[in-house]
Amino acid sequence: MPPNCGELLPDPVPVHPLLDGRTEIGRGESTIVLDGDVVDGVAHVFKILSSPTDYAYYTAPDRPTGKHFPVVYADHGVVGRSSRGFPFHIVEVEKLYPLPGSGDAAEVATKLSTSYFDACLMWRNLAQDMGRIALHHLVVTPMGWSETVQQSLKALEVFSTEYGALPDLIKADNLMMRKDGTLVFSDPVFME
Repeated sequence: MPPNCGELLPDPVPVHPLLDGRTEIGRGESTIVLDGDVVDGVAHVFKILSSPTDYAYYTAPDRPTGKHFPVVYADHGVVGRSSRGFPFHIVEVEKLYPLPGSGDAAEVATKLSTSYFDACLMWRNLAQDMGRIALHHLVVTPMGWSETVQQSLKALEVFSTEYGALPDLIKADNLMMRKDGTLVFSDPVFME
């Protein structure tokens, strides 16, 4: 297991002309997020990714796309290595926002997270595979999802299986929204 697993990425922001002088607005176990520019009225961010799974989620040709997945504008390449040994990749994506305490996106996200957590509890005896089985449970169990959410869950399941990723629909920043209130699976997978 990589050092500091489960903790915020300890590395400083890598030195790169695209990143120099930008404000850090978020940090996770394998990601640093810097404020980007506003292009054609849409705010961008730079995600500095140190997880091969996260990098695939944002850049693979067969990655999940559609209404509930982040818009990716550019893959700016590698800029050094993280302390965990993986290359840092700079990916420019749309800026997403935390879910408010109420509203349609918050209600769907709460239902997704709660249903996913309940399914994880139901399948906890499968240990590491419980998250994949819990996601499959959400895909095949009629729960009244909209067609686009249902399609997105299925796409996420396919990606998780193909890339050996573990889904996570519980952590707060893994479900975010656009300014227009659209729910987005912002970072719903992690490495095994």
